[in-house]
Amino acid sequence: MIRLTALAVCLCAGAAFGQQASREVVATDATGTRVDRVFVPQLMLGEDGATSRAGLLWTYNDAASITESVALGDGGRESWVAHSLNDKRMSKFTTTGGGVPDFVYSLAMQMPDTIGVAAAADGTLCAMIEWRNSALVTVRGFAGTGTGTPLWSFTYNGTYTNSGKRAVAVSGNGMRVATCAFDGTDTLLVLHNGATGAMMGSATIPGYCSGVEMDDSGTRILVTAGSVARLYDTATMTEVYSLATSGAGGYHRISRDGTAIAAGGFNIRAAREIGGVWQTVYAGGGSTDWFGWGMSLSGDGETLFVLSHDYGDGYLTNEHRIVDLTTGTVVAVNSYTGSGSFQNSAVAAQTNDDGTIFAAASWGDAGNTEPEVRIFDRDLNMIGSIDTAGSPFELDMSRDGRYVLVGSKAVHANTFGNGGNTYAYENDSLCVADFNGDGTVNTQDVLAFLNAWTSDDPSADINGDGSVNTQDVIMFLNLWNAGC
Repeated sequence: MIRLTALAVCLCAGAAFGQQASREVVATDATGTRVDRVFVPQLMLGEDGATSRAGLLWTYNDAASITESVALGDGGRESWVAHSLNDKRMSKFTTTGGGVPDFVYSLAMQMPDTIGVAAAADGTLCAMIEWRNSALVTVRGFAGTGTGTPLWSFTYNGTYTNSGKRAVAVSGNGMRVATCAFDGTDTLLVLHNGATGAMMGSATIPGYCSGVEMDDSGTRILVTAGSVARLYDTATMTEVYSLATSGAGGYHRISRDGTAIAAGGFNIRAAREIGGVWQTVYAGGGSTDWFGWGMSLSGDGETLFVLSHDYGDGYLTNEHRIVDLTTGTVVAVNSYTGSGSFQNSAVAAQTNDDGTIFAAASWGDAGNTEPEVRIFDRDLNMIGSIDTAGSPFELDMSRDGRYVLVGSKAVHANTFGNGGNTYAYENDSLCVADFNGDGTVNTQDVLAFLNAWTSDDPSADINGDGSVNTQDVIMFLNLWNAGC
């Protein structure tokens, strides 16, 4: 049973003048997929008017800005949010707080085109990258325990004047940060010291690289270089492996333990390091499907979760696919087809550490056939959702699957509009050690588990492998010992 609690805090701005509204359209051609954004000036922006929804800790409503980049840090306790389009800034929230920013860092002077945030999963560091067309690319580091003053800043030299919101990554403990910027010909990949921002190493990569990801240890960086996922060793800043897909415009993923990578476009491929050797373990596709924006890997590198949309039917069909990368087999699939003229484009997906909780986000269809944000178990049963007021642009999930953070536009992406929302969601039944659900971890939970295990109850299948056996006892006792 999932226990859902809701608390909504609405911060509604008054009228604002001289700002912009935008409309987004996904365009797919032979080279890949991209988003085209059209702007129109707005004389006045009204209140957002979004209401509370079941399962939410809080909703932050912004009448002017769109939330395009979000990151969860410090075990999910920190929520970092990048606000773009209007009133450009970065906000830090306490995830379990009341939905009011702990501090805000304004970017009104810089007026960047793009703002991206990434956070240390197990530490209190956020790295923010901001870029304005034909201007400097700058990266700043922030501590969640601070007051909004950057710990450090790093600026690329004047030839590098292009980047993206996914061009920043942070290691699990925050000791390392990776960023990239483009000079019109090549991309410079930089490894930073997480405490000072100083350059620890760099590599020049031909062409435009739209994103970077780093494993928890900070020893491997995965670069999205067009249609190719390029894996770099941070000790030497050299490429050690690459995985190509069909069609550019996607962004590629690496598992938290660094043992698996995935690349997507018009098809999807995944590779794992087995016995020190990288090898492709899965290759999939679809007739008119796009896989480039909805891939995620479990922290242990053993599970791939894929959200795709079908551009052949007007971007209305979303498919969810779970692949066991230890065997290369698809273990679960489900899909739905929306209605109306809105593009239900897949935008983001996340997987928890052990491949048992999955989150997917898409723009939503006119008929609101399914919630825009969907949370699944390993059998693709929907165990939670957020029915957002507008189209999500990004989501993140804590490594245990407990917290989900979503950034969205206030209206559908295909509609001219302004304003955005940030949603913090807690799936608070995920303390496995509290087996009897009384809110306390004690010996009563061990007795309740053993009773279920003795009777072969499915609830005792702690590792989710479909069998109730001694492996479940070992896993439960380890979780019980760790507490909640």
